[in-house]
Amino acid sequence: MSESSLKTKTAKGLFWGGMNNGLQQLIGAVVGLVLLSRLAPGDYGIVGMLAIFTAIAVTMQEGGFKAALINRGEFRAEDHNAVFWFTVAVSALLYIILFFLAGPIARFYNQPELVKVARVLFLSFFFVSLSISSDAVLLRKMMIRQRAAMDIAGGVVAGVIAIIMAVKGFGYWALVAHSVSQSLVTSLLKLIFSPWKPSLRIDLKPVREMFAFGFKLVAASFVTQIQTNIFSVILGRAYSKTEVGYYTQGSKWAGMANQVFCGMLTSVGQPVLTRATGDVPRQRNIFRKLTRFVAFTAFPAMLGLAFIAPEFINLINPEFDPSVPILRIYCLYFIAFLLQTLFTQMAMAAGRSDRYLLFTLINAALQISAALITHRYGLVTMAATVTVVNYVALLIWYLLVRDIIEIKLSHLLVDTLPFFVIALLSIVAAHFITGAISHLLWRMLAKIAVVAALYLAVMWLAGSQTLKDVLTYVKKREL
Repeated sequence: MSESSLKTKTAKGLFWGGMNNGLQQLIGAVVGLVLLSRLAPGDYGIVGMLAIFTAIAVTMQEGGFKAALINRGEFRAEDHNAVFWFTVAVSALLYIILFFLAGPIARFYNQPELVKVARVLFLSFFFVSLSISSDAVLLRKMMIRQRAAMDIAGGVVAGVIAIIMAVKGFGYWALVAHSVSQSLVTSLLKLIFSPWKPSLRIDLKPVREMFAFGFKLVAASFVTQIQTNIFSVILGRAYSKTEVGYYTQGSKWAGMANQVFCGMLTSVGQPVLTRATGDVPRQRNIFRKLTRFVAFTAFPAMLGLAFIAPEFINLINPEFDPSVPILRIYCLYFIAFLLQTLFTQMAMAAGRSDRYLLFTLINAALQISAALITHRYGLVTMAATVTVVNYVALLIWYLLVRDIIEIKLSHLLVDTLPFFVIALLSIVAAHFITGAISHLLWRMLAKIAVVAALYLAVMWLAGSQTLKDVLTYVKKREL
């Protein structure tokens, strides 16, 4: 593929990947706002206690095969067919196991209502298995726009169902219905409208061929899910369900913002870098451009969300005000996470799932240790500690993958620090400019407008090439 063609596909992929996740998060935010006004913190705590089990099940069912399919040298229908039937079978088995474990899980948390909740909620990961192969096809062919339409449709349907149930007083069951219906609708759409369809000619040989690559990924993802969700287990044992709800909401809103940018990277990162395999300078150039784009867009967005957190949360529901410091801390956490995602995409494109596994083990050990040591000192202390540890992990990840495309630490600093500093200075200026506004809504809107104006003005005056590239694509309507 020519450089210009790859550049155009990358730009389109970033745009539609961002549009997909942006609209999904917007839908999720609207739904979340309605649910937040109708549900109690304890409702979120109930569902949050089960997050680790669903996450681990999703990891085990996928088995790293989606990434393995994208990395295959050529498209073969039999590869996707083998992965489809294997993942469906594994998912069915996992659901049966978790169905019977619902009782012990409920007793562990001392929450009897978790038995029925778990048995319904766990259906969501089984439904996801129906679209793993189809989703890999859409990503491999960079059909990001079509994929976006399916994801958004699933989000809308699930949101409507959840809102209706919340309004009618179903409590935490609205959250359960949202998760299950979204996975079902989205998976069916991808299965139906993907250019590839499963067949009954089952040959699992391709699964064995991809196992070595996929096994390291599933092991890494398994550890990651434990690391990511260990907080819900720790908090579920150490704190009340109301306090778990505060923590869940704080990290949730930061996570939703992060997903917009993470979706861009995962939509194009591995596929684009894979197409440049064998040409290290070209891969490095692509990687640095992706890094600058993430820094240009994500840094001001995440820091800006932290800036408006008090107004944002209190406008929704003042009862959740204790979530504000958690939200702010996790905005910083996810900045490091996004850069880690870039390294992960690079390692996957190079076929180095072993490096990913090694990093994941180191990172998980650091994160879980930090959580276990500091959770007794309060939610804010624990969140702050794991965030600091996440930046240490980012440096470790860089040291593990720097030789793949021969990138220097100075490259990364040049590509990221200017955006961070300018965004931070814009926020400091906006703090003083908007400080006299007393009305919550007007102050929040003023903060957003002032930060955006100052940031873009400085970027323009500094001659930012990334800003010029974005404006060029918008003007040419190439997206």
